[in-house]
Amino acid sequence: MLNAERTRLAALLQAAEFLDDGVHTWEIDEPEQALAVVEALAALAPGIVSEWPKGKPLRVRAVTAQAVKFNVSGRCDWLTIDGELAVGDGEVLRLRALLELVHAGKSRYVALGDGDFLALSDGLRQQLADLNAITQPHKDGQRVAPIAALAWSQHAGELQVAGDAAWRQRIDAWTNAQQRRFDVPGSLQAELRDYQQAGYRWLMRLADDMGLGKTLMTLAVLLERAGGGAALVVAPTSVCSNWLAEAARFAPSLDVQMYGDVEEVVEAGDSESDDDVDDSADTGSAPNNTRVAARRRQVRALGPGQVLLCSYGLLPRDAELLTGRDWHSVVLDEAQAIKNAATRRAKAASRIDANFRLALTGTPIENRLGELWSIMGFANPDLLGSAEQFAQRFAVPIERDGDAVASRRLRRLVAPLLLRRTKGEVLTDLPPRTEIVHEVVPGKRERALLEVLRQQAEDSVNRVISERTAPGPSQIHLLAALTRLRRAACDPRLVAPELGLVGAKVQEFERLAVELVAGKHKALVFSQFTDFLALLRERLDAAGLAYQYLDGSTPAAERGKRVAAFQQGSGDLFLISLKAGGFGLNLTVADYVIIADPWWNPAAEDQASGRAHRIGQLRPVTVYRLVTQGSIEDRIVRLHRSKRELAEGILSAQDGGAVMDAGALLGLLRGQADAA
Repeated sequence: MLNAERTRLAALLQAAEFLDDGVHTWEIDEPEQALAVVEALAALAPGIVSEWPKGKPLRVRAVTAQAVKFNVSGRCDWLTIDGELAVGDGEVLRLRALLELVHAGKSRYVALGDGDFLALSDGLRQQLADLNAITQPHKDGQRVAPIAALAWSQHAGELQVAGDAAWRQRIDAWTNAQQRRFDVPGSLQAELRDYQQAGYRWLMRLADDMGLGKTLMTLAVLLERAGGGAALVVAPTSVCSNWLAEAARFAPSLDVQMYGDVEEVVEAGDSESDDDVDDSADTGSAPNNTRVAARRRQVRALGPGQVLLCSYGLLPRDAELLTGRDWHSVVLDEAQAIKNAATRRAKAASRIDANFRLALTGTPIENRLGELWSIMGFANPDLLGSAEQFAQRFAVPIERDGDAVASRRLRRLVAPLLLRRTKGEVLTDLPPRTEIVHEVVPGKRERALLEVLRQQAEDSVNRVISERTAPGPSQIHLLAALTRLRRAACDPRLVAPELGLVGAKVQEFERLAVELVAGKHKALVFSQFTDFLALLRERLDAAGLAYQYLDGSTPAAERGKRVAAFQQGSGDLFLISLKAGGFGLNLTVADYVIIADPWWNPAAEDQASGRAHRIGQLRPVTVYRLVTQGSIEDRIVRLHRSKRELAEGILSAQDGGAVMDAGALLGLLRGQADAA
């Protein structure tokens, strides 16, 4: 008998490792540990009766994944998941009640009441928490988007999931698509690299880092799907000419037409601010009746083998025409253009009716997770729930609290629908890229001015804070103050022209430009501010250096000409505004990139440097980031790490990162370098 007791004691100590093996009486303060002991005792000796508090029976019943049965049924564009858990003694717990209990609890022990607890296995609790995050209550069970249910079922493990004919049909279609072999269309006038062939097949089965040939892979998909009907491609104005050129070169059998006259609208995304604002005013001038009639005829006449190419600037203005028909395929290139769901272009994109939707972007997350929600809302409507549900289930826990569980849950949900590979993973033959933070030392007068401006901005924000009835600073006011400081760090003349003070950065830029040209190098120069680019142009003119120039006001046709001219050797430098040409351009003749002023998010800088560091580049690429010493630019560069972590935590297999909020912005303004 004593040996049996010793055996049970050893088993208990092994099951509850937190118990001290030197004694036989324990005082346990943590309720979860107490429940773990009761659970272990029940497994070791079923006849033991546990009481807690004194005189009140306590029961903990272990539940495994096999005990829960799920049933999935089809309901039009939605699926319904119901299920039950047999807890013993003829007692059954319905799925909705179980999910509510799991959501309310903070551990794997679920309280049923009157001292009765369920001990869910870690795997089962995770699966139920994942299911709760993608469903919403419905009269017949839990309603869920079909693609979300498929993604969840892929990680169901030992769960017993059954379904009706509609569900089985979806499962079979998914399985068959994964097994089907898609050959690259013979009419594609290009030889795809191995990773591009894999990308094409991945896209077709569902029917990435910049510079990997996404346009070419997409053209292959459009060729394969051409017989099914007309396709729509929406792209930034600066990229439209590249689409026309690559389609003519690689897919000449496609009839690619430009929608309307893109030169009559300044691209909505070409504003000189990277703040997220509602672009309800970015509609351009209203087209006259003759143009409307011509465009309506153009849209209606499109059929198999034809592709309509439209700019983001025209999409919201002509949304009624473009969304008034069914498309066989629709592609959003540089889909970060719809990252703000409140904008008219994002709303117009979501209204497009298509059999197949594809979003192409190298930066699905630049600043906050809501951007991923907006892009996924176009490609896979209802996958991530409503904006409010997404914020509650994912964005707030991840961005505010750094919730690793929510981050992993979101990653699992979007992983089957997101193909992401970096240049380093697939282009081992691409030359290296070197990044250099090039500090510019301001003179005494300039340094003093920067500090005076910082103090004035801080005083202004403090006044706003003191006058607000709600707690916390106004983020819009903060951004305005910070933007003024950023402009001052570029050159004092941008904020105080009356002083006539020439900044150290433009002088250092001229020295660097002369040095690069003397060394037979070509460089791309990016800035967010067109008036700063104007100051840089003055220095190049004075030095007699040849250059090309592009900003949001450059007509679409002229953009393509200037890009081609630079690639053919006309000009040693190419000055480009961020919004007009930070993406979509192929400028591999350049082997240097100069970021003239650092931006809030590093993804935008990566996009810009990707204009040179991409397929076709044969030389090492060097990226100079010009940073005025002691200015707000110093602290912006330090912010970049947290922004990269936010994106990496969702898009790759790691966790981390928090978004920049008003508190971090205020820290920047007050000169607290480590505030972010």
